[in-house]
Amino acid sequence: MESIGYFFARVFGGIIDKLSDQMRYKISDIAESKIRETAERPFNQSTTNNQQTTTDRQDKNTKS
Repeated sequence: MESIGYFFARVFGGIIDKLSDQMRYKISDIAESKIRETAERPFNQSTTNNQQTTTDRQDKNTKS
């Protein structure tokens, strides 16, 4: 009876280990791709966009 329990523990334990390894790999792969996207984006892109909108607002206020 113990041997059957030991067998199932090894089989299911191995399956769970493989699934957790795959999930860990997938999560780290997603994180690396997000970091890579962020690093490849131009450095001041959002700052430039904010400055342009602020300048546009100032131009509109002075024209009114």
